[in-house]
Amino acid sequence: MKKLILFPCLLFLLFLFMLAQNSGGREQADVIRELSKPAHPSIFMSREDFYRYLGEQAAINSETADTESRIICGVVPHHLVASRLIVQFWDMLARQEPEVIILAGPNHYNLGGKVITGLYDWQTPEGLVKTEAQIVGTLLDKGLAVCDEEVLSKEHSIGGLLPFIRHFMPQARVVPLIFHHDVSLQEIDALLAALKPYLDRGAVLAASVDFSHYLTRREAQDKDELTLRVMRQFDYTTLFKLGNDHLDSPASLTLAFRYAQIRDFMEFDILGHSNSGIILKNDMMETTSYFTLVFKEK
Repeated sequence: MKKLILFPCLLFLLFLFMLAQNSGGREQADVIRELSKPAHPSIFMSREDFYRYLGEQAAINSETADTESRIICGVVPHHLVASRLIVQFWDMLARQEPEVIILAGPNHYNLGGKVITGLYDWQTPEGLVKTEAQIVGTLLDKGLAVCDEEVLSKEHSIGGLLPFIRHFMPQARVVPLIFHHDVSLQEIDALLAALKPYLDRGAVLAASVDFSHYLTRREAQDKDELTLRVMRQFDYTTLFKLGNDHLDSPASLTLAFRYAQIRDFMEFDILGHSNSGIILKNDMMETTSYFTLVFKEK
């Protein structure tokens, strides 16, 4: 029985070897690498759950869609209770057909290195989301991030959003980034210096951030008012002092705001602001709050 199984496997390997040796072998070798490249499984939602979340698309107010202005960066929730806001954000971004999305979020469990990325692709209910290997390689070569596929694969701030990216922008490649809670402004600036050439050539930066956590609806709204003032003032000193009762990733938010500031965009459009208490109609629960916002070229 083992010989019967082994023989087809050997034939397949021989076929791949011969394919790589043909004329134009470089292209065929690239195909082989793509076929054999590992992919993170979609562990954050089933196909049924994804299409249930996607059903929120019907609730989008099409009047918010501005097709005349290009989005250069933005902020989107990753808590799937906010699926309507998530769908609205990616649907709007899809209109400009970005080729690369740099997706930055929190490392919720503070595992591994301070800044983590990865080279594996991502499997979703609608197919594969490919990683932009050139940009990831640049960050690794410069020592600005470490590759940790195991930690990255478990982080829902990235994995939870990729099915939406695949649905709305099937052509887009991603650069996943997750940050420890103690990543500094200096580290964000160094990272942004390496990313800026790609952003200036059309890549879009999206910060995957949830805001106030574990508060009543009223307390959450008070915290959000302070966070909004800090964002409008680009006050990074205060931002990096804010804890989980205000937002879960000052570093991810700063990456987007810092790039906008470098580009001299000092105003942003708020697409949506809500919290789970409002969405679920429960004033007694501990809530998570959400902002979706974008910086756009006028």
